[in-house]
Amino acid sequence: MARSRLKPLFVLAAVTAVLLPLAASAAAEGGSCTNGTPVAGATLKVDGAAQDPSSGTYIVTVCRWPAGQTQVYSYSVAKRSDPNGTDLGQAAVGKSFAVDFSMAAGDQPVSAEVYGDVSAYAVSGQAVTITAKTVTMTQINGPPNAGTSCALPATAVGVCATSVAKLSGGIRYTAASGTPRPGDALIGMFVGASANGYQVSLQGCPGIDYSNPGAAAAQVDGGDTRPGDTKPGDTGSGDSPTGSKPPEASSPVLAVEMNGPHFQQDGTTLNTGSLEAFMPNALLATCVGGDAEVAKAGLTVTRTEDGATTPVTGSAFTATAEADGLRISVPRVGFSAPTYRMAFKPSSKPSKPSVKWSSKKSSKSVTAAVTSVTGLSYTISAKSGKLTKKGSCKANKKTKKTDCAIKLAKGSWAVSVTPKKSGVSGTARSKAFRF
Repeated sequence: MARSRLKPLFVLAAVTAVLLPLAASAAAEGGSCTNGTPVAGATLKVDGAAQDPSSGTYIVTVCRWPAGQTQVYSYSVAKRSDPNGTDLGQAAVGKSFAVDFSMAAGDQPVSAEVYGDVSAYAVSGQAVTITAKTVTMTQINGPPNAGTSCALPATAVGVCATSVAKLSGGIRYTAASGTPRPGDALIGMFVGASANGYQVSLQGCPGIDYSNPGAAAAQVDGGDTRPGDTKPGDTGSGDSPTGSKPPEASSPVLAVEMNGPHFQQDGTTLNTGSLEAFMPNALLATCVGGDAEVAKAGLTVTRTEDGATTPVTGSAFTATAEADGLRISVPRVGFSAPTYRMAFKPSSKPSKPSVKWSSKKSSKSVTAAVTSVTGLSYTISAKSGKLTKKGSCKANKKTKKTDCAIKLAKGSWAVSVTPKKSGVSGTARSKAFRF
């Protein structure tokens, strides 16, 4: 099927040097890369069962795209029997697809953007595992056709297609290295959606400005893609949202601008989609100054469409404080072009740091590897009765953590690592030791 001029946006772009703007269009399809270069060694599990690369029911294609406006690894799942198709069919509905691959040496995985229902996204060095279920998606894929009524606002009427089950996305990466940077907090963040297209901005976080700064809007869209349809740096047409930079936010705000046909393929049934975002604790600590529980307590969600903004409350969205971060879900999104804004109230005090403890009885010493958060400093101290001791903390360029150490004496000690921001002490993480 030929591609229309309509190119809805799916953008998660950084203005800082931490990340480059995303410019991949469903670049992995049909077992080959329409953009970028193939990545060898990618594996796929379906409901926990490994798919044989040569005979499995489903195949996965991963492509590395280092050029143009982006640094991204795109991936797509297809049926072996229909490698050029994007619809996995009814049999794939409800199944869990886990994709594993390793990025090239020097590439650091950061955030993920997926057309799917993401359940987990894990990063370990260069290794990536992303697990998601398929989503149903109504899209405008073809050239103008006056005989249909499935259209986006302010665009030519297009041919509609509804995928019963589709799964594709991109994993952003950066090749930067050195001391901890604001962008390191973005490792493990993901946004998943069922929509014709979407773009994301994150503002109000110290050192991080996630938005699309200019009219040259890069894309990963949910439409049908064929070789040659999209090239690195392709900016889309005037039919789609412009990608202009949103107004500056003084408080942390994650905004997702979505679009999709108002009707499904039949032209009468209302089209709906979904939205889910996950913000890891490291990102919340940078943006909000607290963990998932703190962020959830100060969260408000609104929807804006046609100039009208309404609060999203009750069962219309859920926010779940998980061990690793905050998951926000909007299970039912109506179209044509809503923008969801998730705003957070910054915490006045830093929350408990994440600490890995170790000790040596021979030297009566304790060390603490602290997960560094941009804008925070750390101190380590210990108390035994009326006796107190102080240690030292230093940034570790290699591990991107803060290493704290303290030497003690014989006895029972309560050792604490305390975060500080602008001179304000936060909640300490403590552990008891006996020598």
